[in-house]
Amino acid sequence: HRLRTMGRLKDYFLEQGLTPADFPVAFVFHEVISVAWAGGVWGACYGIQPSVTVCKPFAKLPAAEKVAGAFHKALVFSDTKLAKMSWLKKVPLVRNAQPRRLTVSLAESLVVRAGVKPVSFGAKLYFSYQFVLWTKKVKLGFNAAQKRKETEQANGTRPVMVRKNGRWVRETPAALTLALPPKWDGRI
Repeated sequence: HRLRTMGRLKDYFLEQGLTPADFPVAFVFHEVISVAWAGGVWGACYGIQPSVTVCKPFAKLPAAEKVAGAFHKALVFSDTKLAKMSWLKKVPLVRNAQPRRLTVSLAESLVVRAGVKPVSFGAKLYFSYQFVLWTKKVKLGFNAAQKRKETEQANGTRPVMVRKNGRWVRETPAALTLALPPKWDGRI
């Protein structure tokens, strides 16, 4: 049963134009956009402060008072941990950031990303797939152009680029050079 499922998965990916050789590119691209997504949401939460702006009406609820004590203890704990991280002051992006606000915005971003994970994960997979297809298209276009160039040079229909006096110039085909008069130097 498992082998049939794996075979169907393999067939599906092959039908979509993906091979096992495409996996590393897709994986790296997926991870890059995942890190960018995490950093972007964290930065947005640092700027917007959802726990202050969006959740302000919920602060008056009885449940909020029960959670406030544990929340305060967690913030004090994180403050002491952040104070020990001297390397954090060397990172230009967060050097001037408020440590407590960094902690709270990280927690907020984790909640936001968890809430939209069903959509964001699918979107990242789709973008990775599109990126792999794009890289294959670019590679095919490059290979086709290279092959066309080699064919034209072999047939003599495309001038060859050569280096003269430190510059790349088109080498005129030999048959054409014999038919042309020598270059005029401007003297009569």
